[in-house]
Amino acid sequence: MAELGLQRESPWDEATTLEKLTRALQARGFGILATLRVHEILKEKTGTEIPPLVILDVCAPRYALRALTVHRGSALVLPCKIVLTQEPGRLMVVLQRPTVVLDRLFPEPALRHLGIEVEQELAEAITAATAPDSGAGRAG
Repeated sequence: MAELGLQRESPWDEATTLEKLTRALQARGFGILATLRVHEILKEKTGTEIPPLVILDVCAPRYALRALTVHRGSALVLPCKIVLTQEPGRLMVVLQRPTVVLDRLFPEPALRHLGIEVEQELAEAITAATAPDSGAGRAG
């Protein structure tokens, strides 16, 4: 069974990681549609404190349109998710792998190929944003 999440440790704090990740995503045609600061929401709604946890809804319209054209039900897994989670002494950036999600819900070859493309782009963005000497742009 393939792992649902692909993760990398960031050498940066949350704000710097988010800034670098935003630039790396933009360089690949992705935007952040929503930023959910789960730890803040839970504190406000329940009074409970948890370590920082941020969920990013990210999307590239060209990929979303292709997915919806192949199978309208793919809207259930749009947009893609990237999570920034604070673990003891480190910040992790985790991608919910589009290939795994699409394979499980919509096992169609066209969506499989699309999932591979999207996952590669998002993984490259995360790698660029978490590289110690990163400018977070696209090389070359």
